[in-house]
Amino acid sequence: MADIRLSPIRILDSAKIREKRILDPVTDDVPSFIRAALADTNRKYFTASKITNENELLFGVLGLENYSSRNRSAGAVMYFLNDPSPDEPFQVSDEDRRSAFDSLLRYAFFDLQIHRISMLIPVTDTFSEKILISCHMQQDAVLDEALYIGDAYCDAALFSLLDSDYPDYSVGFVPFRKGVVAIRGDNEVIEMTRFFSYGKQVEGNLERNVAIRTGIADSSGVLKEEGSPEYKDLLDMEFPKEVMRCMKELNEYFMKRRTEFTIHAKPLHGSDFQKKVWDKVSTIPYGVTCSYEDIALDLTGGDKVSARNLTRAVGAACGDNPLPILVPCHRIIGKDGRLVGFSGGLEIKEFLLNHEMFGIHLA
Repeated sequence: MADIRLSPIRILDSAKIREKRILDPVTDDVPSFIRAALADTNRKYFTASKITNENELLFGVLGLENYSSRNRSAGAVMYFLNDPSPDEPFQVSDEDRRSAFDSLLRYAFFDLQIHRISMLIPVTDTFSEKILISCHMQQDAVLDEALYIGDAYCDAALFSLLDSDYPDYSVGFVPFRKGVVAIRGDNEVIEMTRFFSYGKQVEGNLERNVAIRTGIADSSGVLKEEGSPEYKDLLDMEFPKEVMRCMKELNEYFMKRRTEFTIHAKPLHGSDFQKKVWDKVSTIPYGVTCSYEDIALDLTGGDKVSARNLTRAVGAACGDNPLPILVPCHRIIGKDGRLVGFSGGLEIKEFLLNHEMFGIHLA
């Protein structure tokens, strides 16, 4: 099964993008385009790649323009490889392009907290229109001569989508002794887990809104205290299928009835290096710990000098892990045995390690 990935665009991507002529409609100087995008905080660009087994095909560049955290709005852009070379190991389908654009929408809505995404396309561009409609975007208007393409102005269709209208995607919650795990995903995949403490504000618009709707947070988004009856009702509520499955498996984990997960989890974004680190961390067994240097040694094939130079980068990648517990970065400790940084805080990290070290009860 093919995996469609978005990765933050890099200068190193210039050669592949230029070779495949993906950005030909907008520039003949790809490196300068990428440098300008990286330097502008109001622009965020990604490459889209299709990965099957050991083969990888970069087939698109997608971005957000005029991103405003204050107005919570942005304009989307997408440029795709239309005709892969016959030498490529596989071709790109309409579903691949749809999946890539859908990933951009999810990142915009649920990571950047954008409220409205809009996009202008020529009224004759039925190819892009098909992708936008398949991703639930709605046509709002037709604007006369709104785009300048090919040395001439053309009429454009304006499409948009609000975060509240994005379907089949939500957040589930699992309470445990130290707080609540929030699980974000859809019917097929989990994209993020994060921790919230009892009596504290729930961060993130989607997480906060769902917490209020389910009753586990008050009207201002503050989580209710441990043991509140609302937490007992969560597993009886409607959530996307994979979110519900993850809630049940994490609940079993905290009840010491499960030591591994069968969840389909995939980070929404991350560099190739970060994903390699997360893949290595995912192989650490239940109840076992290792150090950042151990991970670095695995990544460098046992080269101790290279591993020492890579240890800090491994630590940073673990700090950016979007799937704690499912990708068990809590099992990584300092080389001297000390507990070191964890996205959920050292108190939760210590709890998780003690939870795993003191055995499992299947009854």
